[in-house]
Parts: sequence; structure tokens; C-alpha cells
Amino acid sequence: MKILTRPQIIRRLEKVNERLDSYYAKEKEMLAADGIQSYTIGSRTVSRYQYSSNIKEQIGKLEDERDELENLLNGISPRKAMAAVPRDW
Repeated sequence: MKILTRPQIIRRLEKVNERLDSYYAKEKEMLAADGIQSYTIGSRTVSRYQYSSNIKEQIGKLEDERDELENLLNGISPRKAMAAVPRDW
């Protein structure tokens, strides 16, 4: 992630929160009574939720991004990767 200024972080955080609210609303709508789809074949009936795993994945990604931006806003820097190469001389 590139270095961002405080106003840029705040703007991105607002956008992520808006998108996250939209995904939460869509998830709630799909889990409501209107989100149940019923199939009937012959004498058998099957009912299930129309839940997309893509929405769950996007919510997880957006929550992670929100946490990263909040940490940047609070001054907590991201972890830095370091490598140690053992030498046998």
C-alpha cells in the first residue's frame, strides 16, 4: 500500500464503510423471507436461501481493508516482512 495522507485515508475509509453497509443490506435482504427460493419437482419441494458466497467474501475483504485503514489512521503501521538467511561459514 502506498503512503497516504490523513484526508486520503479518511476518504477511503468512508467509501469502504459505504460499500460495506451496502453489502450488509444485501446480505440482510437475501436472508429475509423474500430471499427464499422454492423448487417443486413432482411431489417434492425444496426451499433454500439465495445466498451468494461472493457477498460473504466481499464483506470479509472490505472488513480487512477497513481495519487496515483504521490502523493507518491511528498511527499503527503495517507489518514489515523481514528475512534472515542463516550462514554456515
